[in-house]
Amino acid sequence: MKQNKNNRFAALLLALCMAVCCALPALAAPAASANIDLSRTGSMDVTLYDHQNDVPLRGGALTVYKVADVARTNGDLHFVYTADFTGCGIALGDLTDSTLASRLEAKLPARAAGTTHKISEQGIVSFDALPLGLYLVVQTENSKGYEAINSFLVSLPMADESGWLYTVDATPKVGAPTQEVTPPEPDKPSEPEKPSEPDKPTQPDTPDEPDNPDMPVDPNDPNRPVSPGTPDNPVNPGNPDNPVAPGNPDNPVAPGRPDGNALPQSGQLNWPIPFMACSGVLLFAVGWVLDRKEMLA
Repeated sequence: MKQNKNNRFAALLLALCMAVCCALPALAAPAASANIDLSRTGSMDVTLYDHQNDVPLRGGALTVYKVADVARTNGDLHFVYTADFTGCGIALGDLTDSTLASRLEAKLPARAAGTTHKISEQGIVSFDALPLGLYLVVQTENSKGYEAINSFLVSLPMADESGWLYTVDATPKVGAPTQEVTPPEPDKPSEPEKPSEPDKPTQPDTPDEPDNPDMPVDPNDPNRPVSPGTPDNPVNPGNPDNPVAPGNPDNPVAPGRPDGNALPQSGQLNWPIPFMACSGVLLFAVGWVLDRKEMLA
C-alpha cells in the first residue's frame, strides 16, 4: 500500500515537471516579441563594393519585392506571404538557407510590384520607409563591368542581441567582373582661389626739413698745424763741468766763531806734529823697557 502511494507521488512529480518544461516556450515567445513595434517602418542600405580591386560598383539598379508581412498570433511572431507569393509552395522556415532567395525569385510573378533604385557612384543603394516584413533584393540592372549579384533576403526588423534593428545594412558579395577593372580616376583637385591683391601701401608722410646747423668755427687746416709757441728760455744752469770749488777742509772755520768774525790767518805751523809723534813713541818704548825689567827682577 505504501509502495503504491510512492509510485503515485513520483508520477505526479514527473507530470508537474513536464508541464513546467512545456510551458517555458509559451512564456518566452511573448517576452521575445513584446518589444517589437509593428507600427514602425524600416530602412535598408545596400553597399556593393569590390574589395579585391578596391573599387565600388557603379551603375545598375536594385529592386526590392515584399515577400511576406510580419504577423503576431498568440504572442508568436511569424511571416505571412503577400498576394504575389501566396500559394508558391515554399515554406518560410530557415531564412539562412542560401537557396531560399533564388527559389522565391523563381516564383516571382511577372506582375509583381517592387521598388527600384539606381546604384550611386559610391556603390550604395538606400530604401527608406519600408513596411515591416520579409523582402527579396534582386539586381534588375547590372553594374558596369560586373555580373549581377545573387538575390538575397532581408528581414525588417532584424533581431539583434540588443533588441530589434529597424535599419539594416547589407553588403552582399558582388558579381564577377566581366572586363578588366581599372581603378577610378582620382578627383581633380579644385583650383585654388586666386589670392586677393594686397592693399596698396599708403604714402609715408614727408619728413620735416631739418634746421640748418650752425656753421662750425673754421677749423685749423690739418695739413698746416698751428706752430706751438716758443718755450721760455730757462735760467742758465750752473756749468756741471766747472763746479763751485768746495771750501778748504784743511782750514775749517774755527768752532765758536762764525764765518763772518774769523780772523785772517797769517800762517800755519806743521813741525810740532812729527815732533810730538816721535816723542810719544819714545816715551812708550821707555815705559815698556822699564816694565820689562820689573817683571824680570
